[in-house]
Amino acid sequence: DDRQLTLFVKLALCTGGRVSSIVNIRKKDINLATQVVNLKDFKMGTTYKAFIPDNLVDMLAKRLREIKNDDEVINVKGCKSLRSNIDKAMPLVLNKLFNQGLDKNDRKNRTVIHTLRHTFASHLAINGTPIFTIQKLLNHKDIAMTMRYAKLAPDSGRVQVNELYK
Repeated sequence: DDRQLTLFVKLALCTGGRVSSIVNIRKKDINLATQVVNLKDFKMGTTYKAFIPDNLVDMLAKRLREIKNDDEVINVKGCKSLRSNIDKAMPLVLNKLFNQGLDKNDRKNRTVIHTLRHTFASHLAINGTPIFTIQKLLNHKDIAMTMRYAKLAPDSGRVQVNELYK
């Protein structure tokens, strides 16, 4: 279902959640009034909050009206393993859009599902988000994991320095 894949991609790009976190979001995990979603981080064994941007609220509100409180937000009728379905469908889309002409073993340049998480973090860094905020939003236990994005914000602090003694 294209609507489900679109919602999956938007949630991944807007929350930075891993695949397992996104496919396990239930209606009860979302609070549209505060624009917060509780994500389960199966890798870390924790739950953390992510923010729902304004441009995703209407799409989520429509989806939430269609499902019950304990239902997954992303689901496909008759599908026993949504994760398996995403793992099969997304590479086809990503290969068609981004991986044309790449060698199958080219892991450095290949766009994969996890690239959505990296894109989220990269865009935050490029837009000047403090590195500790990015760490929190990605639910990284160790700041060293987050530091790979620091190089994307070479002017980080420039505005603050310019405003310091005005």
